[in-house]
Amino acid sequence: MHKAINHSELNLRGAYPSVAPLVRLRHIARQLKLFKPRANRSDQAGNLLTRYRGRGMNFEEVRNYQPGDDVRAIDWRVTARTGKTHTKLFQEERERPVVILLDLRSPMFFGSQNAFKSVAACSIASALCWAGLQHGDRIGALLFTDTDVETVRPRRSHHAVLAAIHGMVSAASDLESPIPKNGSQSIATLLEEARRIARPGSALFLISDCHDLDEHCEQTLYLLTRHADLQVLRVADPLELHIPDQSLTISDGQQRTFLSRSSREMRRDFAQHQQQVREQTAQLCRRLRLPLVDFDSTQPVVPTLLSTYGERQPSPARRNT
Repeated sequence: MHKAINHSELNLRGAYPSVAPLVRLRHIARQLKLFKPRANRSDQAGNLLTRYRGRGMNFEEVRNYQPGDDVRAIDWRVTARTGKTHTKLFQEERERPVVILLDLRSPMFFGSQNAFKSVAACSIASALCWAGLQHGDRIGALLFTDTDVETVRPRRSHHAVLAAIHGMVSAASDLESPIPKNGSQSIATLLEEARRIARPGSALFLISDCHDLDEHCEQTLYLLTRHADLQVLRVADPLELHIPDQSLTISDGQQRTFLSRSSREMRRDFAQHQQQVREQTAQLCRRLRLPLVDFDSTQPVVPTLLSTYGERQPSPARRNT
């Protein structure tokens, strides 16, 4: 008998992820079903059930037309050449590409409790990779940093998942500050790269704090979602949304900065700006009918994954907002 896994053991903490805990997330893979998630619990997401169109179809052969065949599948070239009506037969594709779009730019290197956003994002990405592999899909990833996009080509293999995990741990370990030293590329670059590599019918999961997922990305998102299905998984730290009325000490593990109490006006302006950014992202997702799932980096990610994608989990209680 296999020992039952305590979900608390799967909670990654701290400023940097490590390989072993991300590998252990495979233990919840059987409980996650990526293509039939529940309605989003976010108060900003609206009706956000997925629009997955099913697995792709591969061409198999051409044969003589038979009564009952779909006329849309008639092969007109062969029909014209032979003088007899022929139809194309297709076989359902058994493996669907699942591509994780993981944002590991400098702004993700932030956390007030439990784990940095980058660590929470790596946990979510790893769990989704294992879940996709468990259900027979090909797994790939785009790992997005301030200066580069690393590609893990989709494969139905443990090696693909492990390559993605080692890549995300390496990229996250290079982060030093939430403010990039020499600037950072826009998330639109990641979406353009996803358009380039994603095959029709792919399932894409964007994991990011979405700080620059705005109207400037709308055209790229629209073109991307014409041939692939995309979900947006937004990771945030409550401290980014509201500065508490107290003095704070902020550290990156090497240096410390003291943040004294600020004026009410500054706190109000900060909260209004953050709310505006979040609402812009939510509106964008609503316009494009994209599922939007919110994660709190100060809380364990596994319960949110299970309540969103779990197959046999009870419906979550309604929350007052």
